[in-house]
Amino acid sequence: MPLQHHPADVGADAQFLDTNVPRKGLYDYIIVGGGTAGCVLASRLTEDPTISVLLLERGGVHDTFTMRCPLLSASYAQGKHPSVRWNSTPLTAANGRVLEILTGTVLGGASRFNAMLYTRGSPAQYDEWRRQGRVGWSYADLEPYFIKSENAVSTSGYYHGSEGPWSNRHFDEFLFSSFPHAVKAAQDLGISYTDDANAPEGPCVSCAKIPVTLTSDGKRLSTFDAFLPPSITTQRQRLTICTDTLVTKIDFDVGGVQPVASGVFFKPYESTPKQQPFYARAKKEIIVCCGAIETPHLLLLSGIGAKDHLTKHGIKVIKDLPGVGRNLQDHVGTTITYKVPLSDTFHALESSLTRALTEFLNYLIRGRGLFTYPTLQVSIFAKSDKLGDNAKPSVEETNRETFPDIEIMPIPHECTYVASQTSQGFFSFICVPLQPKSSGTVELFSHNPRANPKVDLGFFTREGDIEVVRKAVRLAMALGERMRTNGYQMENHLIPAGDSDEQLDVFIRQNVRTTYHYASSCRMAQEHDTVPGVVDDELRVHGVSRLRIADASIFPDVVATHLQAPVVMVAEKCADMLKKTWSATN
Repeated sequence: MPLQHHPADVGADAQFLDTNVPRKGLYDYIIVGGGTAGCVLASRLTEDPTISVLLLERGGVHDTFTMRCPLLSASYAQGKHPSVRWNSTPLTAANGRVLEILTGTVLGGASRFNAMLYTRGSPAQYDEWRRQGRVGWSYADLEPYFIKSENAVSTSGYYHGSEGPWSNRHFDEFLFSSFPHAVKAAQDLGISYTDDANAPEGPCVSCAKIPVTLTSDGKRLSTFDAFLPPSITTQRQRLTICTDTLVTKIDFDVGGVQPVASGVFFKPYESTPKQQPFYARAKKEIIVCCGAIETPHLLLLSGIGAKDHLTKHGIKVIKDLPGVGRNLQDHVGTTITYKVPLSDTFHALESSLTRALTEFLNYLIRGRGLFTYPTLQVSIFAKSDKLGDNAKPSVEETNRETFPDIEIMPIPHECTYVASQTSQGFFSFICVPLQPKSSGTVELFSHNPRANPKVDLGFFTREGDIEVVRKAVRLAMALGERMRTNGYQMENHLIPAGDSDEQLDVFIRQNVRTTYHYASSCRMAQEHDTVPGVVDDELRVHGVSRLRIADASIFPDVVATHLQAPVVMVAEKCADMLKKTWSATN
């Protein structure tokens, strides 16, 4: 089935290459993974009309009303949704709990169904990366890439962008009374309020208003919508997008000093195992943007990884690189929950058809209301080493000086994924340690590319992490008690039996959850670092030519915030690196 040139029609069925027509399968760049990062990278590289790019995405387009409506698109726990879900291995340090692993299968990736939060993280963490030897990764180096993509509607300052394609804004007002009560409770505990979570000089310990990637008329603005709109895909004749496409292996030329990534094998996602793969070749480079679960999976399938592990699965070793899949990090969460008035929660939509219809009409007509998914309008950030016995912070430092290791997310919903009473409202605090020391692994389940990888999240396997969660839970309980003292109607629903370390540890291990912030499984570090690295400071895979990675897997450590803005920054920086590398050779 020869390739039919269709740079614009991303809604069409995937087109595939005939290996007997190699000239038609030749591109300057091949991007594997059309998720949050891949859409950005494809857009930036094809700004040059002479550059050809093939973007391969295993999912579809799903350009529907449901996927543009924030509330409906975020309902990935229910019904048909463009994602793949499977179970982790049992958590050995959390009572053998098994958690859900989720990866997106849609152009735009997780930005098509996440909470839309735009948070960059603290400059201090990026500056720490630079002190660790990561040249070009200080906050001063990275701020221009944040600015380049951004159109900040609700905030201003030298550190914000106003001309980028990706808009973020605050909700016009608090849509649940629990949010101002949470803000007041935080202030009573000595935590200052800020309306700009991304201000470099802002307080590290804060109750921050969180901007979201939302259009002015209330539609989700994913990286697919922002960076690959029809105005781009219909005009760029050298951009080819293949959807519903499974990349099975990266091809390498191995005759030289080191392996050279030369092409990719791929199939229609719904093809039979016996169907022969198609092939495309890259003149310049291949960039993998599959995310922190699927990127190491593809590298392992292609022969890049720990020699013993590859040999065990009968895969030819192209490069013995033990760091692949070996430092998977995630922000573990523990949720405490209260019963609150039904009308002040998302549960009101489930229990009242009248309320649901009213909110739906409000969304259709004005682009406002609960269907804009105001799940997290503020969040509380803290430092565990600055919390006293009464759970109050004892010092105020700026984001330039330090970065938080605790986030408390107030959410007007039951967040434990347990079926809740439709006649009852719930309010939750998700307690998250932002700087985990523990890490897990991504390994092959088999050499079959259709088999989901074996994922061990590794929660609480390093000493110290659970102590931070204890402090986070104590802070959340103090916030809840203060909200109740200030008059907000709350009744305990799911909280620890007591305040002792032992009681908290039992509760934490019984109620552990993922926040789906997978990162650092192909970390940027030296190949033989204490925690082995996979890519160098230019995002090039160690020991292999013409192969880079651009997604959350490259973070030296998981960023102490929500990940979509940092991932877009990585894609912007990678595009710049590629342009500079190849402009110097022309």
